[in-house]
Amino acid sequence: MKIHSITMLLMLAFLIGVGIIPARAQALIEGTIEANVPFAFMVKDTTLPAGKYTLQRLDEADPKVLEIRTANGRTAIIFEAENAQIASIPHNPELVFDKIGDQYFLSQIWANDSDIGYQLPKTKTEERLEGDGMQAQHHSILAKVLKRTKKAK
Repeated sequence: MKIHSITMLLMLAFLIGVGIIPARAQALIEGTIEANVPFAFMVKDTTLPAGKYTLQRLDEADPKVLEIRTANGRTAIIFEAENAQIASIPHNPELVFDKIGDQYFLSQIWANDSDIGYQLPKTKTEERLEGDGMQAQHHSILAKVLKRTKKAK
């Protein structure tokens, strides 16, 4: 009886713990993040020019589907990202880019209200460059939260 109760408590704790990360990730971008990127960069297999961009979740039902859009609204890319966790909550929202050679790749997205953010999968170009022995350097760009549709949890 005692072992059964402990097993049930452990399972309950596990299920609660698993549910916490997606809930916190959903609170990450329930609005719009804006950043001025001073260099051309890749998202998926598309190169975007330097400029001002907004990022937001595309669908409330699927927090891993994001959209990056130019400030003028002419270009938008829809992409998927995985949850990522950082040791401490960032002081400012930021976009992290991996620079390999002379190319930049959007790598991570962090808000300033959570230690949960987004990690983008590596592109084929990024994998090829790293396979050729080139090392990625991380570059962060400060961003700002323009608006929130819901209060972060």
